[in-house]
Amino acid sequence: MDKTFSGFDKFGLEPFADKLTTYLQVESQFVDESFVLSLNSEFGSGKSTFLEMWANKLKSADNTFKVVYINAWESDFQGDPLLAIVSYLLDLLQPSKDIEPIKETAGKLCKFGVSVANDLVQKFTGVDIIKAGQYAESEDGIAKPEIGHACFELYQERRKLFDKLRSLLRDLALNTEQLILIIIDELDRCRPDYAIEFLETIKHFFDIRGLIFVIGVDKNQLASSAKALFGQQLVFDEYYRKFAHRDVNLPVKSQPMTQRFCGKLVEQYLTEEAFRKKMLFPYAKHDSYRIKNILELCIAFSLNARQMHEFFRIAAHVLSATKTSSREMLWGWHIGTFFMTALSIKNRALYEQIGNTQISLSEFTTFLKKLSLFNNKSDRNAFWWAALFYLGAFSDQPLAKLQEEFQELGVWDSSGKKEGAFQDELDQFAKGFFLWGDRFRQPAFSEIYQTLEELRRFAEN
Repeated sequence: MDKTFSGFDKFGLEPFADKLTTYLQVESQFVDESFVLSLNSEFGSGKSTFLEMWANKLKSADNTFKVVYINAWESDFQGDPLLAIVSYLLDLLQPSKDIEPIKETAGKLCKFGVSVANDLVQKFTGVDIIKAGQYAESEDGIAKPEIGHACFELYQERRKLFDKLRSLLRDLALNTEQLILIIIDELDRCRPDYAIEFLETIKHFFDIRGLIFVIGVDKNQLASSAKALFGQQLVFDEYYRKFAHRDVNLPVKSQPMTQRFCGKLVEQYLTEEAFRKKMLFPYAKHDSYRIKNILELCIAFSLNARQMHEFFRIAAHVLSATKTSSREMLWGWHIGTFFMTALSIKNRALYEQIGNTQISLSEFTTFLKKLSLFNNKSDRNAFWWAALFYLGAFSDQPLAKLQEEFQELGVWDSSGKKEGAFQDELDQFAKGFFLWGDRFRQPAFSEIYQTLEELRRFAEN
């Protein structure tokens, strides 16, 4: 099924796509050759889905561009980005008569792969350069001039074919009424040498007016690939600047975008309608407050699109499998399950510590201070989150110790309050986990951890 904005756009990115289209139309006119734009977004943020939706919209639009979508990772194993791009261009421009000379030239160029080149050298000189591991030396270490001559001739022939192919493509682009947009995806998933070769090919071979390249990348990952080849001292931003004219970030990290995406996943996973479609019972009724809490967790843990899908899928599975339809789930267990699920995705070590009750109160407080949930400590909502977390992880601890940590976190000030006020407050929140008098049972987060791990082990086996 083709991905479209109407069917797959959980972030609401169609207006951004339209702006990007206009931007490319205008900006590409200010460069003499091809125009290259880098669309940056981290792994799992929905970049590939966006590029596919955008490409499909452009293909069905008013012929603004001729569009090529290339998954670079799928051509990685073939090892030749030049022929991969040419192949996609030929498919796009069929059945033009102008492509026959391009096919012929590209076909000849295929014969100059490493294995074929080795066969030619062996034929001319009697030396197998791959098996012998030698390009210019015989077995006794003395250079053989004829090998060098053969390699030079091969290089000259290859260069002529390159020049001819580039000239043919330039003429084809000039004679095409529309701009040609080439969308490159998954480049950052390729082998480091192939990823860099792909960039170099775009820069040095396809620098042709009328071509526009949009490269979807995780720049941090691409930087790692470049540094693996050129050394850690490489200043990647300066290196990358020679390939891309402009950098644009996919706007999926803003709070409105996250809210929209999270809301769509709530509809997909948590509504009664969603459960009816999946022939499952609704595991818990949730009001707008619970949805707000889930959204706040997504933001606090900076979950990207892929992680949010995993987050909802795991939590919904666990809650539906451990809940009967005859009883409503307490909110502490409900949101606590989402908290532990998010933690298992973003901080596995801490998740293990909490699940196995191997973390101290002070260590836990240090972690909580880093969460955006506690940016406004005077907000009543901050106390709510603190109560959820401390009661979920440390319900077996003395009240006095819990009060110290609330004060250290900055969500409780005992000055001016009557004696026993903290206990009264906490008892109200304890009902989210336990019935009256049950506060000193095994911490709820440990039980949630055990359930999550049972699901994980089942999936692995």
